[in-house]
Amino acid sequence: MSDLLPLTESRARSAWVGALSAGQEANWEICKEKSLWGSGANTAREVREGDEFFVWQSGQGWFARCVVTSNAVEPTASRPAPWDDGRRYKWIFGIRVVKELDPMFHPGSQNDRQKITGIPNIRLGQFPRLSTKEANAVRSFFGLTNPPADNTDIEIERENDRHEAEIMQRTLEGSLERERLVMARRGQGVFRRNVEQIETSCRVTGLRDLQHLRASHIKPWRDSNDDEKIDGHNGLMLSPHVDHLFDRGWILFEDNGMLVPSPKLDLEVLQSWRIEPDRQLRPFLPRQIGYLEYHRELVFQH
Repeated sequence: MSDLLPLTESRARSAWVGALSAGQEANWEICKEKSLWGSGANTAREVREGDEFFVWQSGQGWFARCVVTSNAVEPTASRPAPWDDGRRYKWIFGIRVVKELDPMFHPGSQNDRQKITGIPNIRLGQFPRLSTKEANAVRSFFGLTNPPADNTDIEIERENDRHEAEIMQRTLEGSLERERLVMARRGQGVFRRNVEQIETSCRVTGLRDLQHLRASHIKPWRDSNDDEKIDGHNGLMLSPHVDHLFDRGWILFEDNGMLVPSPKLDLEVLQSWRIEPDRQLRPFLPRQIGYLEYHRELVFQH
C-alpha cells in the first residue's frame, strides 16, 4: 500500500526538495513538531497535497522523505512559518515524515552535479521540483527503488559481457573450465574460495562474516588472463560499498594497507560511510602487490 496521499486535483504527483543550511538542524525538529515546512522560494507555490517531499542537509546529505499533507499557502499571523529566523517565508505547507536516514546519505558530487541523482549542486538550495529520473534516484536512498547505474557502470558491464561471450565461444577443456572463469566474474566459485584462504575480513570495515562480503578482483576480471581470473592473490574480500569504491577506482591500497582516496572522490562519501583511511593497517603479501600496482596505474582515478 502506498504511503502517499491520493491527489486532490487532476495533476501528476510532484517531488520536491527542501534544504536545511548548516546550523539549521534545530529547525527540523520544529518542522516535525508542527508538521509544517516553510519556503521563501517562488516555486513552492506549486506544492500540492499528495506530493512527495525530500529534505537535504547542506554539506551532509539526504535525511528525510515526507508526504505533503496540505496545499501550499501564504503564511499569516495566525498560521506563520514553522520557525522565525529573520527571513521572509512566502509559502508554507503541511508535511508528514515517512522515513529519516541515520546516518544521512551523501552520494558525492562531480562536475558540480550530485552523483547518482544528476541534480546540479546549486539547485539543491532552490526548492527544485524533481524530474521523474531524479526523484527515482533520490527514492533509492530510502530503500524504495534500486539506484540507477551510471554510464561508467553500464560501459564496464558491456565490456564484461563481451569478454564473457568470447570465453563461452572458446574451445576449452570442457564446460567446467568455462564455468569456473565465468563464475569468477561474479566473485563466486573457485575464485572466491581461493580469496577466502588469503583474505579473512574486509580490510576497511573489519567485517569478518564472509556471507556479507564480496570477492572483488584487484586486477579487473576482464583484463586478467585465465590464471589471474581465479588467483586468490588477485582478490579482496570487501564490504559491498567498499567493493564499489575499489572496483571503480575511487580508492586504492598502498602495499602497507593504507587506503588512499582518489582526488576526484568527494570526501563526504567516505564520511557518510564512516570510512577512515587511517584505520589499523595490514600489509599485503608479495604476490598481491603486483596486482595492486596494476590497479593503481590503470584502474585508480588519478
